[in-house]
Amino acid sequence: MTSNSENLYAQEYFEYLQNRSGFRKLIRTFYLKDIAQYCTGKTIDLGCGVGELLRYLPEGSAGYEVNKVVVDHCKSIGLKVDLYHPETDDYQFKMLEPGAYQTFTMNHVLEHLEDSAMVIHKIMERCHQLGIARIVFTVPGIKGYSFDKTHLTYVDIDYLRNSGILENKYYSLKTHKYFPINWKYFSKYFTHNELRLVFDIRK
Repeated sequence: MTSNSENLYAQEYFEYLQNRSGFRKLIRTFYLKDIAQYCTGKTIDLGCGVGELLRYLPEGSAGYEVNKVVVDHCKSIGLKVDLYHPETDDYQFKMLEPGAYQTFTMNHVLEHLEDSAMVIHKIMERCHQLGIARIVFTVPGIKGYSFDKTHLTYVDIDYLRNSGILENKYYSLKTHKYFPINWKYFSKYFTHNELRLVFDIRK
């Protein structure tokens, strides 16, 4: 059963996402289009928020989100978004049919997890079984990570290497870059310099 405090947080988070200024929404579009260019074919967006990225993804793409308030909003405006329960599904994506999607993306979610490496390994194994050819992650840079007290794991190339993710047998890292300035140490000074990670299935 969902507690009142969880419902309140879900509503507050929804309002935060919705109440960005016009200028912030314009800047946000710049970031979303950069992510979307790496998403080839029908895409699953896990942790899709209010569905901003879905508007730029190929037709037939779908979103999943843990916040019911956000899911209800997305459905009300015609977006293909469903509720996701990681605690019961355990990143097995039982709701997906093999071969139905070509790309999996998850943006600004991994930093909120206690054991991001374990989750990435599970996602890669399951995406491989589902025939998904590409995985795209986005995580905050140095200042962006420290900016939010709900962030639990700092993910960068060293973290991926030390966790064995770069040597996993399913996917190889094709692209890693900081955006909008492709320099890690710029993210020490600019909160919104984020790290884009693109993995392609090993041939």
